[in-house]
Amino acid sequence: MVCASNQNRSVEAHYLFMTEGFKNIRSFGTSTHCKLPGPSIDKPNIFSFGTPYQSIHENLKQQNQELYIQNGILNMLERNCKVKLAPEKWQEELTARFEIIFTFDQRVYDMVIDDIAQRDITTIISPVHIINLQVKDTHEEATGGAQHALQLMKLIHDSDDWESDIDKILEQFNKKTNRQFLHTLMFY
Repeated sequence: MVCASNQNRSVEAHYLFMTEGFKNIRSFGTSTHCKLPGPSIDKPNIFSFGTPYQSIHENLKQQNQELYIQNGILNMLERNCKVKLAPEKWQEELTARFEIIFTFDQRVYDMVIDDIAQRDITTIISPVHIINLQVKDTHEEATGGAQHALQLMKLIHDSDDWESDIDKILEQFNKKTNRQFLHTLMFY
């Protein structure tokens, strides 16, 4: 699961997949740093990848607990703490291999594709399907996007030969949800 900051969309999907019993789920961000809403639109809160979610939670709580309760950021961070220790950066994960990567923004999708294309392939080459579901970075949209990612994953999981059937599965998903997506097959 990959979004920009590994705070909202990717962790919401990560959390949902975990609660549905899927194992081996990871989530990442692709931006330079993790950005969260601040006291005003021109004053976001910026954190480095690797900063524990609990530390971010405490920092924002001390800044303005009422504001961050009201806008849902503290609840989001509490959920994140249940999923993993800290936000991770996609470009820093060089050893894991994935069969499917969900992204939740076309810019993130493009960054993942560019990153994989630039990696030095020195080991076994494996196929990876990158699927983008465009999701606005709001709590409500993140929930809906995670549900759609899970719905698509269940279709994939239920197939006897999902890699051969991926085009049919994606078409079925589109007909069922009317959700647009991007899909790319790469090797790394």
